[in-house]
Amino acid sequence: MPSNAFAELSLQQLKQAVAVREKIEILEKELSRIIGGQVSTAKTGAPPRKRKMSSAARAKISARMKARWAKRTGKKSVAKLVAAKGKGRSPGAPMKERIVGALKAAGKSGATVKDLAAKLGKSYGNISVWFHTTGKGIKEIRKVGPGKFAWGA
Repeated sequence: MPSNAFAELSLQQLKQAVAVREKIEILEKELSRIIGGQVSTAKTGAPPRKRKMSSAARAKISARMKARWAKRTGKKSVAKLVAAKGKGRSPGAPMKERIVGALKAAGKSGATVKDLAAKLGKSYGNISVWFHTTGKGIKEIRKVGPGKFAWGA
């Protein structure tokens, strides 16, 4: 029946339609039970089993991924990461010292974030965020213009 046909039915007719539908469902279930098929509306049986990977297969996949990563990044960068991991910090950790050194070298006129990023080999966003987070806590760093900072008390 189309949905707009239900709007034209009276309450009594709707109740009769619901009762007929319930009888049909009961009869379908009984027919399925007699024939031996499974009832379509009820969930029966065990859920599908999740496959488990052996530890040997996991080890092979891990070794291949590590080899792929080493090949992609190159042995030099892998060595840097291992050395930095041993020190307990990332390879770019001495950023404060590098920025302070660059600001001292720039003198009282200071340096722009763009110039510092180019000089230090970092992104503009990285240096900008550093000034607005870590750099705020350093009293000697002062802002001398838009995007320009200087070292001095």
